[in-house]
Amino acid sequence: MGAQSGRDQTVRIGAAELFVTTWGTSPAEIVLLHDGLGSIAQFGSFPAALHEATGKSVMAYDRPGHGQSTPRPTGPWPTDWLSVEAARLNLVLDELASPQPTLIGHSDGGSIALLHAAAHPESINRIIAIASHSYVEEICFDKIAGMVSDSRVWIEALKPFHGDSSALFRAWSGVWTSTEFRSWDIRPLLRSVAAPSLIVQGSKDEYATSAMIAETVNAIGGNASAAVVDNGRHLLPQRNESEVVQLVASFLTKPTN
Repeated sequence: MGAQSGRDQTVRIGAAELFVTTWGTSPAEIVLLHDGLGSIAQFGSFPAALHEATGKSVMAYDRPGHGQSTPRPTGPWPTDWLSVEAARLNLVLDELASPQPTLIGHSDGGSIALLHAAAHPESINRIIAIASHSYVEEICFDKIAGMVSDSRVWIEALKPFHGDSSALFRAWSGVWTSTEFRSWDIRPLLRSVAAPSLIVQGSKDEYATSAMIAETVNAIGGNASAAVVDNGRHLLPQRNESEVVQLVASFLTKPTN
């Protein structure tokens, strides 16, 4: 079983075998999307805490190459990999989620959630993007380039969570540090996001400046709001769990316009 009594299953979506954990008995009302080197296991107690605080069924899944899902990558992901994963998310929601779920995405998972919400504006109830990216900032590129130079440490640290941590790290870091990906920018697409949106960032995020949260909110427009976690770093769901759970629970109780 998953952390905190979650219910585990494996689901085939196209060519992928996805490992899924659900907290609650009903189809997922909240769908969690992990970060670029993340997995269900790395969320720790966060999904169970969300389920307890909101009373809603929460589902998380390992994207291909992450955690217990396959296939594993064989090289750097393509520059459009976030859009590819947003399209896969649509299939996952059709298979496993309730109508119009809330999406909560962390980092790259937040970007995937935003891309999905932009492409399918009527399919989402609300969206919470935590430490997400809407374009490539220099601080993010430089941070990941530094991780590449120290890759052995990162690959070793990721081993307990992934079937092939080396392949995952090289796929993720390879695309983020590629010349082609430097121009990645989804801000023009975000005006199509119709669902109420909360963009959350830590004030000390190692991968982003304060411009990222402001630019993302501005790109979405009047249905988006910002929340800054004081002294929070990039791993907000894990290191600032109670604050983030409270932000989510409060946001979900606000009436929609």
